[in-house]
Amino acid sequence: MAKAKLKKLHHVSLAVKDADQVMRAWEKVLGIGPWKLNADMGGVDAKGRTWKAKEYWAQLGDTVIEIIQPVEGRIVQSRYLDDVGPGMHHIAFEVDDVESTLEELLENGGELVFHEPGKNWAYVRTGGPDGLIVEISQH
Repeated sequence: MAKAKLKKLHHVSLAVKDADQVMRAWEKVLGIGPWKLNADMGGVDAKGRTWKAKEYWAQLGDTVIEIIQPVEGRIVQSRYLDDVGPGMHHIAFEVDDVESTLEELLENGGELVFHEPGKNWAYVRTGGPDGLIVEISQH
């Protein structure tokens, strides 16, 4: 039985091909906005390839709606878009300690999707039939 202490739902994240189009639709249909560029991300992956992505946030009560659009190279969301298509990529829960929570999740059957040691977040699949990715993060 898992003992991981998930503090609260932090955000729901969408992987998209066109963030501007998605933000306009969510604002028009659902009234969710305003959207802000939270991070203009980029880096070099383990194989030395460059990547870039844009991350947008809109606050909805205590929860953030996050949109991630890969711009260049390959990231986890790129593979998701190829395999599944645009849509909900993950839900994120706040935790006090990513490393110890990640260790516990993996011991309980979770499957690591992505984590760089020392970073304040990680992606894990629960191993259930839903295939959903869960992010644990410290904020």
